[in-house]
Amino acid sequence: MTSMRFISIKFQFMMIAMFLVTISSTLWGWWTWQNERDLLYHNLKSEGEQVVTSLSSPIINALLYEEMGVIEEGGLLDNFIEEIMNNPSLVITSALVTDQAGKVLAHNQYGEYGKVYTDSLITAALAGTKQISKLKKSTEVTPQVLEIAMPLRIYGKRWGVLMVGISTAILEKELHSLALRILLTSFSFFMLGTLASYLIGRNMARPLQRLSVLMSSVTTENLVVELPPSRPDEIGQLQDSFVQMLERLHRSEAEREKIIAQLIQSEKLASIGKITAGVAHEINNPLGAINTCIYNIEQQGGAGGRNLEMIKQGTERIRRIVSQLNDFSRAGSLDLKPIDSSRFFSESAEFARVVLSKHAVRLVAQDNCSTPRALSLDKGKMQQVILNLLINASDASQAGGTVLFSAHCSGQFYHIQVTDNGCGIPAPDLNRIFDIFYTTKRTGEGTGIGLAICKSIVEMHGGTIQVSSCPGETVFTVIVPNQTSEVPDGGIQAASG
Repeated sequence: MTSMRFISIKFQFMMIAMFLVTISSTLWGWWTWQNERDLLYHNLKSEGEQVVTSLSSPIINALLYEEMGVIEEGGLLDNFIEEIMNNPSLVITSALVTDQAGKVLAHNQYGEYGKVYTDSLITAALAGTKQISKLKKSTEVTPQVLEIAMPLRIYGKRWGVLMVGISTAILEKELHSLALRILLTSFSFFMLGTLASYLIGRNMARPLQRLSVLMSSVTTENLVVELPPSRPDEIGQLQDSFVQMLERLHRSEAEREKIIAQLIQSEKLASIGKITAGVAHEINNPLGAINTCIYNIEQQGGAGGRNLEMIKQGTERIRRIVSQLNDFSRAGSLDLKPIDSSRFFSESAEFARVVLSKHAVRLVAQDNCSTPRALSLDKGKMQQVILNLLINASDASQAGGTVLFSAHCSGQFYHIQVTDNGCGIPAPDLNRIFDIFYTTKRTGEGTGIGLAICKSIVEMHGGTIQVSSCPGETVFTVIVPNQTSEVPDGGIQAASG
């Protein structure tokens, strides 16, 4: 799939802001120019209308006097036309007076005298009662002119029309200057808006860029990053979501590593179980033949002496090792049954006293559970675990020492502890003592299988086995859940005092 082209938020924000500034500046400029144009044209029209209105009565009187023969025809009208053309506040391009038929009676250009005007403005003024105006667009020959026509009418009698043409050149010049000022102002607003949007966009994008860099630095090996201070906005919410995501990733990664370790350990134990089962089977056959030969020699009265005794001890040791290997290979099945914790402890304590009676140590049993708990255990295998731990504790203790076998309840879990006062386990060995075939005993005294079997049995019960050791005290703790509790976090934990 083709990846989308990257467009930064800062760039997007700048484009949107520039577009909005451009639109707003354009609308504001157009509105300002249009209002100013209307105002200027309105003022120009008002001044022109004032001129024709102020002279309409004198011109009507002049026409009346001419008709009565008091004054010569046209003389006084030419004076009025000249007065209009000399108006100091307006640029008058043309001024004329017509009779009721549209014939020119007076004009600022003498060559127009006597012509008949039939254009729409004069025709409308002759037929109307109020002054009217029209903006005559510019051509290649003539500039733009505002024409105002005033009907010369009094007491219902029509005398003609007074029409004035006013140049809009000055007005257009002002509008052109105004347009330049508006463009300059709009451009200034546009530049200021662009700069402001850039600064705001950069300020908005900077924390996102930092967060993006931090997110890019996250790997499965490094899930710990130092985030910027919390913010009370959407970016702060994004940072909080990122922290929560990292926490979930950390938990998922820890769970994944735990599962992988369990799978590796399970695969390892399964492989070792198959190997040990095969080795035990192969050893048992010649071992049985050797034991038969020893028995026959003894029955025939053969004198083996010390050599025969050493052979018997060696074969017995081989038998125990093979038995342990068989136990390890068969540790994958449990026969779980409900049992009361106090009953389980008392039976285990009696069993332990019988086994340790041959060892030169004193066993102390303490059930510290105030209220018995309901357990679901394979009693035989769990007692095998306890027996193995007690034998190891007695081996580690000095002659006459004390081995403490105790139990207590904590929340939803049942704790079994075996404590000895021996020399302790060296710190480097604490994390390896549960590996199969690893032993801290002298050569010939230990096989390294017992604790591996204990660990496997405890984990099949959904529990954990922990060890802490320092010179003078070593404590093995087995933790199993009650019937209604969940499996505790952990696995094998080791600590050295």
